[in-house]
Amino acid sequence: MLPVAYEIADTSRRIRKTMLRKIALLLILAAGGVTLYFVYHHPPMRLMPPPLVFQTEGQRIFDAAPALVADSAIELFYATNRLPVGTQGSRLYTVAPDRRLHFGTASLRIGEEGTPIEMIREWSMGADAGDRPFIRLERMDEAATLAPGAEPGPEALAWFGAVDAALAASRSPDVLVYVHGANTTVERAAGQAAQLRHFAGRQAVVVLYVWPTAENFLRYSRDIENAFGAAPHLAEFLGLLATHTGARDIDVFTYSAGATIGSDALARLVVEAPQAAERLGEVYHAAPDADFRGFVDDLGIYAGHTKRVTTAVNLGDSALRLAGAVNRASRAGRPDLAELTPEASDWLIAAAKDEGLEILQVRPENLPDLAASSHTFWYDDPWVSNDLLLTLLLNLAPEDRGLEPGTGVTGTRYWTFTPDYPARIAALGERMAAERRAPAAPEAISAE
Repeated sequence: MLPVAYEIADTSRRIRKTMLRKIALLLILAAGGVTLYFVYHHPPMRLMPPPLVFQTEGQRIFDAAPALVADSAIELFYATNRLPVGTQGSRLYTVAPDRRLHFGTASLRIGEEGTPIEMIREWSMGADAGDRPFIRLERMDEAATLAPGAEPGPEALAWFGAVDAALAASRSPDVLVYVHGANTTVERAAGQAAQLRHFAGRQAVVVLYVWPTAENFLRYSRDIENAFGAAPHLAEFLGLLATHTGARDIDVFTYSAGATIGSDALARLVVEAPQAAERLGEVYHAAPDADFRGFVDDLGIYAGHTKRVTTAVNLGDSALRLAGAVNRASRAGRPDLAELTPEASDWLIAAAKDEGLEILQVRPENLPDLAASSHTFWYDDPWVSNDLLLTLLLNLAPEDRGLEPGTGVTGTRYWTFTPDYPARIAALGERMAAERRAPAAPEAISAE
């Protein structure tokens, strides 16, 4: 009997080992599948939660609201140094860089074609917690191509003319250039830029600058290389906008690794085309993924040529914590002041005091629904997106936007949100509405 028992026990052990090996293999395959999903899955952008003013009669502040839109379609201008494929009337842009600049218009849609306008309004004004609609990129129509250093030909001049025509039809006289972050598809980048146009009540002229990313977070280092490679193209493009459009100011908004491009490009513009640099308006960097030391060096070159530079940071930003480890240097959105020379540190503190530089410290503990490690706060949080719009569209100073000043341990001034921020914004809306209702001063009437 004993040999039989031993044989049964041995067989049972072999079966258990086989099952454990199969379970381990399944777990490895599942983990690999999850990894591949996050590496290659890039869903379109969803419409962000509406900024605070649009949840509380925002038209009192902007005098324009998404409720005024006629349908779900959104049109953007774009420029890119990605290599294109396909016909000119329906371009696709690859992950490879191109030496040329390409200009065109992008057509996007909130939800599906035929979505009732009432539903668009509800999504644009309500703070519901349900799934929000995708913003889908329908087509990209390329209008012109420009070789490096070449003068714009008739097609490129016609594109700049279209930008001017859009400015003439807009309440805002400024052009807003949006520069996206790393690991971003063209569709997601366009969806992010579309948020800016949509929540400006379609009253802002937005140009998306699309740079080549690998669209794979495992190739982040390659994206940073491409970002530096794209900076001269962006600098050239900003100079072209200044030269060939009648925009009052050219505003630049960068997100994440877009700050690596934007920071370098703005400094280049000042050095290479100082006259064009005088047309710079608001510069806003959200969660900037740029080498902190280089970022401060660039600021020293271009900050004095802008209306204002705003840097929005979350010191708990987990994406920038990882980026700092990969790059072996802190990022501008999660800075380590010890990395700066004493001279650079003194300059930064002085710049933040004389209003040439404004640091917005996004403290998740003060915002109702923001995750402590958020990197996407500019479009995820209604308070932050609200402040972004007040800055870029109305050029309001931080104290006029309802922010509270503070001073860091190093003496650096910053601004932040307080728990009563919604009440402050409501009061701002009342003040602006009262100003619009007030009769014109006698001297203004006689001057007319």
